[in-house]
Amino acid sequence: MATIITVHGTFAHYTTGLEHDAATAADSLQWWQPGSTFAKHAQQLVSSDSSDVTFTPFVWSGDNSELARRAAGTRLLKQMKELEDRQEPYCVIGHSHGGSVIASALMESAAQRVPLEHLKKWITVGTPFVELRKERLLFLRLPILLKAIFIASLMLLLMFSISSVAEVFDGGWEDTLESQLQRYGISMGLMALPFVVFVGITKYLDRRQLFFYRPGVIKRAREKFSERWLPLLHPDDEAVHGLSSLRTVKFNIFHNTFAVPFFSLASVFILPIAYFYLIASPTHMVGITNFLRDNVYATENFERTEAAMMDSRRKIRDLRRQIRQAQDKLDNADTDLRAVLNARTEIKQLREQLRGIRQELHQDYPNLVQVQRTRRFHRRFLERDGKPCEGGTLCGGGHDILLNSRLMYHLVTDEASSWLVDEEVREGAFGNLIRFAMPIVLVPVVFGIVAVLMVLLVQLLAGLFSSFASRRLDDLTWFEVQRSALGNDAEAEIAVGANAHPSWIDRMPRTLPPELARKITERSNREMMTSLGKFRNAISELAFAEGNEGQIAKALDFLTWRELIHTSYFDVPEFRKFVSVTVSQLDGFQPNEVLRNDPEYAATLRWLKEVTPQPPTTEDLQTQPAAA
Repeated sequence: MATIITVHGTFAHYTTGLEHDAATAADSLQWWQPGSTFAKHAQQLVSSDSSDVTFTPFVWSGDNSELARRAAGTRLLKQMKELEDRQEPYCVIGHSHGGSVIASALMESAAQRVPLEHLKKWITVGTPFVELRKERLLFLRLPILLKAIFIASLMLLLMFSISSVAEVFDGGWEDTLESQLQRYGISMGLMALPFVVFVGITKYLDRRQLFFYRPGVIKRAREKFSERWLPLLHPDDEAVHGLSSLRTVKFNIFHNTFAVPFFSLASVFILPIAYFYLIASPTHMVGITNFLRDNVYATENFERTEAAMMDSRRKIRDLRRQIRQAQDKLDNADTDLRAVLNARTEIKQLREQLRGIRQELHQDYPNLVQVQRTRRFHRRFLERDGKPCEGGTLCGGGHDILLNSRLMYHLVTDEASSWLVDEEVREGAFGNLIRFAMPIVLVPVVFGIVAVLMVLLVQLLAGLFSSFASRRLDDLTWFEVQRSALGNDAEAEIAVGANAHPSWIDRMPRTLPPELARKITERSNREMMTSLGKFRNAISELAFAEGNEGQIAKALDFLTWRELIHTSYFDVPEFRKFVSVTVSQLDGFQPNEVLRNDPEYAATLRWLKEVTPQPPTTEDLQTQPAAA
């Protein structure tokens, strides 16, 4: 008895199960299932030396996952060992990543030193072999929980080392150098013991887990299984060429100014955000208040000067009241000429008195305006009910949001006016008008200039950040695209790319003969034309499908996946016959009379010779350079 083990590729087992009844058409089954067209074809053309050939499918999860492929390889090796125990000849055929599962099983066999002597051939059909390399550092190869333990085991040694260095700089080494070094060496060894033990255990586990990187395992796998490998590959296989090109295909995904629009828009709101941040921050508000108190309103002898000014200020208030009363008399005089003249004269005299008192104030107190501003600041923010607030700083300690907002408003109105308006016009109605109107014009202009400068600065910084980040994000994105496409979910390894051969086999596979490859291409093209016709007839149906998901689902309904060369191999009768002829030439297998009498048998044998590596001749061996 001889066995053919078939291994399906990624996602292949999701469409149909192994269970079927007699009424199920062979065409509806996939190539690797019992009763499929290929299974019937192979059993009709190939037999074993003693009986019929057993067709055994190997079913695995089919996930695009390196870990899933390795787990399937372990199970496949177990099944192969059972055949080895029965000393039964067998061959294994894998399509797509089914070939990767077979390669993983063979590597594990090499690690276990199981030669699999009864494996006559392992055939891969359109298999993209993922090339991985392990992370260089042991720490990077550890799972996240072991990384945490790794750092924790290092903490005792780290703390001891820092403590010892500090002791040296503090002059704590009182013993002789020799005794101190001896004590330090013993202590260092004890402190490093947890770390050394942990590293030793993890290195042992790492070596067991990543056995397929060991040179001895690679050498045994190459010696035992390289010559028994037969790759069947169409020169235009989409999966193999697509995944192989991932290492070279790279274009910019993120523009070098991708972050500028976002940060520019965000910078527009910096001023209001800064305002709300300041009034909600007690520390900053108290700091602003103390700065104004000590630098802007730091008037010498403020209390004594203010007390001396009070009498003059009362006189000024009395004169202003008298001027208003005289103005009322003038307004009510009507036709009484004498009353009008008296009122005007009184108003003129009162204004001259008011002007004189103001001049005396400015002469006696040159810093009068500053004292007034200081008094106004103290009354508004440093006093409550006529008494100084605690600590002589901002009342409420910066926790009064309303008072904080009044302080910020004071800065941009009272202070802005005081900085720009001449001291001579600050008093009186005109000065009050200017102090009121100036912030209305000044503050928006200043804030506008500040906002523009901030936007320009943010755009400059965002441009520099985008230029740097775009390259890093492109690298990260392409790394994740490659990782996802190649199905690399192993934490300890990095996906480098995909090749048409396993990393432990040096030779490149030969592609299918042109005549056979052309038949597969023609089959794929016919399926493609059929699907295009379905799309054309269903344009209106796709247009009215609800949402993108509905449109995608409708589009996928029209695909059979036989439109691809990668999935069309076993749909071509000539290819099925080619595989059957290949199996029939193995030890333990033989062609049936039906196959021997087939008119295409000789041509198929010629195709097999074209794709089968030939052993080197004596002349080839003589021309090879001697090993160093």
